[in-house]
Amino acid sequence: MSRWIIVSNRLPFKLKADGTFAQASGGLVTAIGGIHTEGKVERIWMGGAPEGLTELNWSKKKTQQAKDDWQHLPVFVDETLYDEFYNGFCNDVLWPILHYQNDFVHFSDHAWNAYIKVNQLFAQKLAAFAKPDDLIWIHDYHFFLLPQFLRRLRPDLKIGFFLHVPFPSSEVFRQLPVRETILESLLAADLIGFHDYAYLHHFSSSLTRILGIDSSLLSVKSGAHTTRLGVFPVSIDTAEFKSKAAKPEVAILEKRYREKGQFMFLGVDRLDYIKGLDLKLCAFKSLLERYPEVRGKVSLLQVAIPTRTGSPEFIKLYQETSRLIGEINGTYSRPDWTPIHYIYNSVNSDELMAIYKASDALLVTSKRDGMNLVALEYIVTQSLERPGVVLLSEFTGALSTLSHTVRINPWNADDTADKMKLAMEMPKQEKIHRLQAMQKYLDGYTATDWARLFLQDLESTTPAAQGAELFLPTRDSVDELAKKIATKMGNNGKVTLFLDYDGTLVPIEESPELATLPSSTRQWINDFGKRPWLNLVMVSGRDARFLSKQFSGTEIPLAAEHGGSFLDISKNKWIRRVHQPRTTWYQSAQKIMSHYSMRVPRSRVEKKRFSLAWHYRQSPNEYAGYMARKLADELETGLANLPVTIVRGKKVIEVRASEADKGVFTNWYLEHYAPSTFPLAFGDDRTDEDMFRAVRGRSGMSFKIGVTDTSADYMLEVQAQVLPFLSALIGRLDRLLGTNATAGAGRAPSQRMELVPTVAHQPSL
Repeated sequence: MSRWIIVSNRLPFKLKADGTFAQASGGLVTAIGGIHTEGKVERIWMGGAPEGLTELNWSKKKTQQAKDDWQHLPVFVDETLYDEFYNGFCNDVLWPILHYQNDFVHFSDHAWNAYIKVNQLFAQKLAAFAKPDDLIWIHDYHFFLLPQFLRRLRPDLKIGFFLHVPFPSSEVFRQLPVRETILESLLAADLIGFHDYAYLHHFSSSLTRILGIDSSLLSVKSGAHTTRLGVFPVSIDTAEFKSKAAKPEVAILEKRYREKGQFMFLGVDRLDYIKGLDLKLCAFKSLLERYPEVRGKVSLLQVAIPTRTGSPEFIKLYQETSRLIGEINGTYSRPDWTPIHYIYNSVNSDELMAIYKASDALLVTSKRDGMNLVALEYIVTQSLERPGVVLLSEFTGALSTLSHTVRINPWNADDTADKMKLAMEMPKQEKIHRLQAMQKYLDGYTATDWARLFLQDLESTTPAAQGAELFLPTRDSVDELAKKIATKMGNNGKVTLFLDYDGTLVPIEESPELATLPSSTRQWINDFGKRPWLNLVMVSGRDARFLSKQFSGTEIPLAAEHGGSFLDISKNKWIRRVHQPRTTWYQSAQKIMSHYSMRVPRSRVEKKRFSLAWHYRQSPNEYAGYMARKLADELETGLANLPVTIVRGKKVIEVRASEADKGVFTNWYLEHYAPSTFPLAFGDDRTDEDMFRAVRGRSGMSFKIGVTDTSADYMLEVQAQVLPFLSALIGRLDRLLGTNATAGAGRAPSQRMELVPTVAHQPSL
């Protein structure tokens, strides 16, 4: 059975002053700590070592492992590095922007680099520890980069990621300077989970607006990898909280805490700007102002748990909260009545259960809250004899699962006050009806169910690599590939190499006219084209005029417009390969595309002899992507039954004559100019898939540039690898075939041939 490896920022215990260990607090600890398993599932919790924990005193903790439900795997992080990671980036950048508090964001490169280093440190530790069948479950925004770092080190692992806080709208998230890096990393996970559908929707929208990737809200494809998406609202250990609430000690405390003759509202929050304590106090003040008759009959017990006590934002919030409480109490207090009782401290478990049971209503006024487990805890501790009411902010994730709360907009103080008055007057039978419905839900859906459902979905995911194999160009891998090709070349002893232009031979440029061929690359083509065993052929969607200009001075066959035209080097003549007239479709297609180019800024129509292309690379990403899908649908409908093919490429929609097809051209060229040779193809676009299939049909070999779904045999990560890789491969084949390669040094232009680490920390040629 698979092991479960939970990864979080901190382990779920803290080191006390006397050297003993105690359970830590927090929503994540509550949720994960409430997971129970049947059978012999081995559960490991990996996290940062608590403050004060060292390798030495950890050995003492490890002796308790046999008694614990969980095994613990600490990661020891340098104190200064951790401070920059946690306070400098997680708290000062990610926390505020994820909660729509952009004014509190303080981004710095130094803190970002610390965040990268800690994520890398966890990835290295986890990669060394994990077994192939383990299920890796990464928790929360502290580890946005961990999925990608871990995937590079251990592509065999199943990786899940769960976000415990809101994912904001794309309009907010796009303000983050490192937005692309974070989104790209998350897509390395096999499953990404959220508390609420709205968070999933915002994430999907961000993928489209920032990365230009469409998702179905159930899954998203990024290259060859499919990431599943899901909504998994967290829960609590219901039975455990009921048991705690039923203790005799709690009953004694409950009786002591209950305000006789008063209706008590309760607030239990971390002192954090997202919790809306200022809004709660304003609403309570409005209640006293609008309904004078409740004065002396109602109170608010507010527990504020200190957090991030050293930050300027905390100090300001603490001062403002104290000022508002003092102002309300100073205005409305009587000798026998104080409106607000304020506890600025943590409370122990028995005290918390007692104030849950002693209060008449829970008031949650969060400005943004991923879930809010306090509301769930409050509900399961209530009794039908004295049922409490939950007033819940509509900006919490819990609102989507707690169906019978009183919904409030905390920004509207007067309306919240009206609903507080409604709660005070609510008939007992209605309170029971609301409470029973929510308790029934929480009895049937616990933290264990939450974890089980997520991990079942994670276990059912398929490995990332399907079909094509990601080729990592190292000396050993290139040697092995060269031997394989040499064996397949047979008696003829020749290779025909089909090369695409944009995105393969040269990088994709923002504007197509900028993608010119460097003189060094032109020289490289001349050098390698002189080998007796090698036929180089350029196959591009570009027109004949452009290719003729770029390859002037070379003796390489050129196929323009996907093979619609062909430059026969032996005759120095362009041959037309499309014979059907374009009069049936060209004008209609041009009219439709022109209409779209007028509506989409910076888009344009490129006219070719056998095709038309609508380019939108420089256009607004989200709008242009939508219009591109619409244009393709309109063309497919309007030009149905005509001799054309509609191609959806990289930021381009193309209508081309059916005979202008790279696959058709590849087969034609091999039959007429290079029979019995071993075909090898390189391309990056959807149009190259036709060429890959043709090559495969002739027992050849193909490479797709970019990690994506493909019919090619192999994938190279980026275009920058193409020329160094081909240089190394051709050099190896020279030696295997005994060729005296005097024509050139065999080096790619402006590329180092030594083994150097790539971005993915893998050796590259």
